[in-house]
Amino acid sequence: MQGVYRVRQGSQEFLETFVAAPGPMGWRYFARLHDPDSGRQIAVVDHVVDLDARLVRFRWTEEAGPRVEAFPQGDGIQVWIQEPAGERSELIAGAKVIWSASPSSLLVAARLIEASESAEVTGVRLVPPFLPEPVLVRLGWRRSGVLCGGIRSWSAGAMGESIRS
Repeated sequence: MQGVYRVRQGSQEFLETFVAAPGPMGWRYFARLHDPDSGRQIAVVDHVVDLDARLVRFRWTEEAGPRVEAFPQGDGIQVWIQEPAGERSELIAGAKVIWSASPSSLLVAARLIEASESAEVTGVRLVPPFLPEPVLVRLGWRRSGVLCGGIRSWSAGAMGESIRS
């Protein structure tokens, strides 16, 4: 599957061109975020989960900024951030999903919540300026006659809209 999402983060708007595919070990979502006016690449997202939608790896790399990597560690998610000022690492205990501006976060959280007996999951919020913090992700399902609609990810401060698939 491939397509383009329009992602709004605060007052900024980006286009996220993505490719997503299942594989023998799980699912991978790879995307490039671009400025909609200039086409300049802003960041790259690489989100990988196993067959049960559990995190294998999450990477967010900005062209002129930080590099963020997250991976499971014990009963949480270890977040490593490399910036021009240096590196830092933090373990978010109990976190199971990444909650970012990328629509991939919503897709993975929805899969994980659907597969569980709970209506929520603990995640780690990773949005610029990348100060990792725990967040409780709850999804409300709304059915309509529209097959493709907007994706709102209020907890990450972002909103995405599928504009082409």
